[in-house]
Amino acid sequence: MITYDAKIRVRYGETDKMGFLYHAHYVDYYDVARTEALRSVGTSNRELEDRGVMLPVIDVGLKYKQPARYDDLLTVRVRVSPPAIKWRFDYEVYRENGELINTGHVVLGFMNSQTQRACRPPEWFLERLAPYFEETTGVSVR
Repeated sequence: MITYDAKIRVRYGETDKMGFLYHAHYVDYYDVARTEALRSVGTSNRELEDRGVMLPVIDVGLKYKQPARYDDLLTVRVRVSPPAIKWRFDYEVYRENGELINTGHVVLGFMNSQTQRACRPPEWFLERLAPYFEETTGVSVR
């Protein structure tokens, strides 16, 4: 299992009239955590795209427990499931004091950029991620 914590501070322009982090920005924060998690294991969305694979969003779900506010330092924790044709990422967002304020998930699909059809994750990609899943879950991604 890959788990990654991204620190993000709420900027003034991301808040609404009530002073809360605008709800849609949570998905942006999820994207930051997911992108950095992939970088932390030696790959990136850019590398996939350069090799002809896109990752369109298939499903997003969020649950709001407490609002984040301007200048809050948040930890966005992402847990990465083993990739298949669909790839699930689960998120928890914590305030600096450890309070859980948001949970969610994003499901991506693997898509061939030329045909724009679903495809399996490329073998090179599975090989690169395999050690992170096999040692923590015993699950082979290949």
